[in-house]
Amino acid sequence: MTQQKIVQEIFLPSIHDGIRLEARLSYWKTKENVQEQEDKAVIISHPYGPLGGNNNNNVVVTVENFFLRKGYLTLAFNFRGSGKSKGRTSWTGEPENNDFRTMLNFLANSGKISDDNIVIIPKISGVIIIGYSYGSLMATSLTSSPTQYPFTTSFVLISLPLSVIWFLTFFRSSAYQTNLQNLLSSSSTRVLFIFGDSDQFTRASKYKQWIKDNNVLGNERWNVVELKGVDHFFVYQQMEDVLIDVIQKWLQVDSTSGSEN
Repeated sequence: MTQQKIVQEIFLPSIHDGIRLEARLSYWKTKENVQEQEDKAVIISHPYGPLGGNNNNNVVVTVENFFLRKGYLTLAFNFRGSGKSKGRTSWTGEPENNDFRTMLNFLANSGKISDDNIVIIPKISGVIIIGYSYGSLMATSLTSSPTQYPFTTSFVLISLPLSVIWFLTFFRSSAYQTNLQNLLSSSSTRVLFIFGDSDQFTRASKYKQWIKDNNVLGNERWNVVELKGVDHFFVYQQMEDVLIDVIQKWLQVDSTSGSEN
């Protein structure tokens, strides 16, 4: 059959408190029976909602379109209080951690939202968890999930706001530092860590000190890329192009090495 692009707006109750969350689900239908096809997937999260972050952010959409062109199923969602998602942004980030986990559970449960609400999706063979800015901070919480998923997971962390974690999480920085340590100590999880040397929220020197203190460059599961002349917001097209080029190369390396990404 001819490939058909599927784009759906879906709503899922957060596992935290049932708050309705909005997500944009996209993939290419390649078989008449979608459940017979097998795809890799990405979940993409956005910057801080109170400052205008949502799943229509330029970086989110750029990354989403790239992976869709590569044949991935993409799930770009809105944290509580953003877009059409109900509720409001929390002080600590804990509800948002569970909002993120809700999306991962949706893929793990083959599109089942409830007994009478099932979204038909392909079988998922692997998931890349992608966080940008505030979303990257929330993404790190998924390393502490006790749930065993039926697919491999890897991470792409873009512009992690190291210097303002205290502000975004009401002084719960230690919890997120622990999440990062869990991710660093994982023996199987691959991570692409990207930051711009002109980031407005975290100086390049702060990133480099954190990388040095945690021996990140000595961790074979981590790839660290500093983008020259790139700010936090990727305000110019060429900045987005550089970002996609880095992700493309990471995928190629993983493919060559036999990774599941």
